[in-house]
Amino acid sequence: MFACRGTTAAAAAAALGGCAAALMLSGCYVDVGALQHHTASYSISGTLQTLLVQPHVGDVDVTGERSGQVSVTEQVSYRHTAPPTTHRVSGGTLTLSSNCPANESCRVGYDVQVPQRMTVKVSTDAGEIRLSGLAGQVTAHTNAGDIDLNTLSGPIEITDHAGSILGKHMSSPRATLSSSVGSIDVTFSAAPESISAVTAVGSVVLRVPGDVSYAVKAHTTVGSTKITVPEDQASGRDIAAHTATGSITIQPS
Repeated sequence: MFACRGTTAAAAAAALGGCAAALMLSGCYVDVGALQHHTASYSISGTLQTLLVQPHVGDVDVTGERSGQVSVTEQVSYRHTAPPTTHRVSGGTLTLSSNCPANESCRVGYDVQVPQRMTVKVSTDAGEIRLSGLAGQVTAHTNAGDIDLNTLSGPIEITDHAGSILGKHMSSPRATLSSSVGSIDVTFSAAPESISAVTAVGSVVLRVPGDVSYAVKAHTTVGSTKITVPEDQASGRDIAAHTATGSITIQPS
């Protein structure tokens, strides 16, 4: 760590090898601390209905297991000060959270195993979210990063500000999928009751069983639309897809 005040650009360059500018410097700071890593694992006992994960920056993996126990592994990366992490249980909800200290860069990732039917809610400012083997209600949001869904069978609400939403082996009866900038590509192994897939910039690809009919509404402002599943506007199964810029494809899985 170096600090400099009231030095010329040449002196700063000599002392710091990179804190220079073409004019007088009033102050500069160079972070040369080595990146540090550590992990922590623990289990949570007791009756839990809901998992709430709220990291500031970091990837989150949540996997449904047949066992009734919740296990957590925290993966922490930082330079100077380790970010505080907390886990607390209140009213049947386990909350995992973390935050970087001021003026520090850090990441806290979570790898969590939960009972399959547990309600799961994940929100992160930046990081990938991966959810698999869950049968309960799932809500997930990230401001930056992809969201990967695998073998979910409960209702889902997924939002992504900048990143793609990908899914396979899905049997969720109701799915709400929204991305501001990024594609949506999800395959269903069971016919859903309702799908809403919306992105401002990016393509939408939905694959659903082709042995039933769907009431389909699809619209793109700039791009193409291709629908090859059976359509019936009187069907009780609804698919709504929209993108401002990008193509829409709805086809048999």
